Amino acid sequence: MVVEIKNREEANEYISKHKLTLIALAYRKADKDYIIRLLKIIEEESQPTIYTVLVYDTSSNNESARQVELNLYVDGFCVFTQEGIFNDFENDITALKRGIKEALKARSIQVKFIKR
Repeated sequence: MVVEIKNREEANEYISKHKLTLIALAYRKADKDYIIRLLKIIEEESQPTIYTVLVYDTSSNNESARQVELNLYVDGFCVFTQEGIFNDFENDITALKRGIKEALKARSIQVKFIKR
């Protein structure tokens, strides 16, 4: 289940409670439902479970600001960052899974994505 929170302080609290956490920082122009769909797939298919959180920032007035930033945390430390998305579901989910696998592999953590 994707957890939606309002600020980064709540995100930090959530990160400290889980070994593997993927945080999506989405800004005003981002498609919230699309990002939730991506996060839901990551959480449902990952073994061990990668917990997912969406922080949706509607206060950003900067039109040139990136739409979304995804950060993967292991034991409270950020080990992977992806800035932006392609807005093509298959490309986005593939890139995200590969990035996560490679980042965790470098830390001797094996993660599998099992389609359900």
